Amino acid sequence: MARQRRFSGLAIHIVLALATGLTLFPMLWMLTTAFTPNEQVLSRAIRFWPEEPTLDNFRTAFARHPVGLWLWNALVVSVLVTAGKLAISVPAAFAFARMEFRGRDTLFWIIVATLTFPSIIGIVPTFIAVVKLGWYDTLTGVIVPSIPFIGFYVFYLRQSFRALPADMFEAARLDKAGMFKQMWRIALPNVKPALAAVTVLSFLGAWNIYFWSLLILESPERKTITIGIKVFSDVEASNQQWGPLMAVALLGILPVVALFFAAQRTMLEAFAPGAGGKG
Repeated sequence: MARQRRFSGLAIHIVLALATGLTLFPMLWMLTTAFTPNEQVLSRAIRFWPEEPTLDNFRTAFARHPVGLWLWNALVVSVLVTAGKLAISVPAAFAFARMEFRGRDTLFWIIVATLTFPSIIGIVPTFIAVVKLGWYDTLTGVIVPSIPFIGFYVFYLRQSFRALPADMFEAARLDKAGMFKQMWRIALPNVKPALAAVTVLSFLGAWNIYFWSLLILESPERKTITIGIKVFSDVEASNQQWGPLMAVALLGILPVVALFFAAQRTMLEAFAPGAGGKG
């Protein structure tokens, strides 16, 4: 029996290692290509690291297209969308978890039910509203319509707030602390893992907005990096600028990878069994 368990464990580890290799290989190839002289990209066999690393691909990419603006626009959109989602979902989740009011549960499940609605069904009316408000070809037109999609964040944070001991809030009420102070001083410091997870997921989702950005943003200098990569590919594919293209793609994933690693430990606490809040 023990030998069978060891064999099963070894087989699982081999499968996971193979899956990890298949997942990471395209990223490794992108990293290698980004630092390989463009004329050598297709003339040599695939290598795990270039023989003559160079930054020329990055220089070429920035010289040919406004890559810096694309990155800045993506950062602005991601930060503001994330801030907007947190500003709405945190107090909403706390209210659903710790306040009593008529229709609370019904309203909560209506918000959760929005998770089942395909976002594509609201594209046309949202586009019309954005055009009438004068937000077409602006970052505002990307940011504002992206904020209300908070169903998952409200649901997840509500569960984290409900997991906190009721005694803490009872003691706060005896000290005449209002609901805002209870949320700010008691609830939020005890659900940091959940907040970190929601922040990272929201930032990642905003950074990867593609279809809506493609629909709203027209001017080259207003595009985000996800759209910029597509523009770069369309323009430079005929010139076989694969090295610069991979350089732009690498720059496009670095911020979200850095954010993930910065919040990795906290996020693991949030998604571990029984986690989400202290106590």
